[in-house]
Amino acid sequence: MIRLIFSIASWILLVYWFNLSVWLNLYFYVFSLLLILGVCSLGSSVSFWGWELGIDTLSFSLVILTVWLLVVIISSRFKVLNRSSSSYFLVMLNLLLVFLVFRFSMLNYLGFYFFFEASLIPTLLIIMGWGYQPERLQAGVYFIFYTMFSSLPLLVILIVIYGQQGSLANYFDFEFSLNFLSSFYIRILVFFSLVRAFLVKMPMFFVHLWLPRAHVEAPVSGSIILAGVLLKLGGYGLCRVLGILPIFLNKIRGVVVRLGISSLLFVRIICCRLNDMKALVAYSSVAHIGIVIMGLFIGRTWGYNGALIMILGHGLSSSGLFCALNIYYERRGSRSFYVNKGFVLLLPIFSLLFFLLCVSNIAAPPTMNLLAEIYLMGRVVGYDLLILILFPLGSFFGAVFRIFLFSYTQHGKSLNSVSNYIFVRLIELKSLLLHIIPLNVMVLKFEIFILWL
Repeated sequence: MIRLIFSIASWILLVYWFNLSVWLNLYFYVFSLLLILGVCSLGSSVSFWGWELGIDTLSFSLVILTVWLLVVIISSRFKVLNRSSSSYFLVMLNLLLVFLVFRFSMLNYLGFYFFFEASLIPTLLIIMGWGYQPERLQAGVYFIFYTMFSSLPLLVILIVIYGQQGSLANYFDFEFSLNFLSSFYIRILVFFSLVRAFLVKMPMFFVHLWLPRAHVEAPVSGSIILAGVLLKLGGYGLCRVLGILPIFLNKIRGVVVRLGISSLLFVRIICCRLNDMKALVAYSSVAHIGIVIMGLFIGRTWGYNGALIMILGHGLSSSGLFCALNIYYERRGSRSFYVNKGFVLLLPIFSLLFFLLCVSNIAAPPTMNLLAEIYLMGRVVGYDLLILILFPLGSFFGAVFRIFLFSYTQHGKSLNSVSNYIFVRLIELKSLLLHIIPLNVMVLKFEIFILWL
């Protein structure tokens, strides 16, 4: 533990005092990926600085997603990296990378919880320190209170498990029983305490109010991190925890499926009446997460595979949409539909890339999201045939507001101040292509996502 803290502190001081360039930070991210590849091999565990680390396809996929998106953030050179406080911002990104990499490769449940909570600190500082408006302080309060108070019962349950098992190590082979609790209702309460932290972090419908506020007030880099990585912490935690107590899934599966269908319908209806582009993309994440939660709680091979592919596809498509909307926001200074119009005449190449991101978020072929929805729809419909009516209806509303987002922003009469659109930076095109290419290429090798079961 002391060695880890010393290493993190040394790197932070190196970045801050010597003001390392963007490219040196880029090399650091690549080096971190190579370190994980060298230290951990698939399906095995190693001892690293006194901790037991292990990685499977689930962990490895999320580690690669984390490094990929942070490389996109650093190499895209957003405006936040040109401020006088850019050194502090790079420190926060480096710290967040270390926490997330250890979070996805930690086998000990206590270390799992520690890095789960530690990743909230740099994210909160990014939202409150580099946000756009004064409301970012309120968004930060929503973010920290929702996530911290929901995860405190998880720590209590882990202490109870340690008292019964004598160990919290290696959840690849971990088994636990609540038979020592006499009351069935107390067992259900303990089970909900175990999974509540991850459901709020995803977030699940009814506990999602912190997400739109955090997305809207965060800088584009914070939105990419939130949509691409931090929301996936909840899904990763559910994948690790639900296998401990499988007997309780049959008792609450129906409730979770109803909540997932509610988020699929109501959130997408809400999206049809929003006029803030960034808030619209943030709310659409809640609908995607509802489908993932249904797949995880219903379980079986199709449910888990579809959830993993949806997590990766949503991380790329939503972060790509936030990146594209930031390109328009930097030129217009507004996120409203009523101000952003006529982009197809001013930035035609951006319109093409924006269209590809919108249709990938709809789950159009040949993207990863389509494959994920096929897996999840097949599993959910197999659970209840009534969902055969509701699931396509929710998908229809999802297509409605995304097509509305594209058509309203790309067509229509453009306002004045066209001079801001004369120069198109190649690095902005690259940042969008780094989201689009994996979305459409990884579907050709989808069999790698089923290796972790």
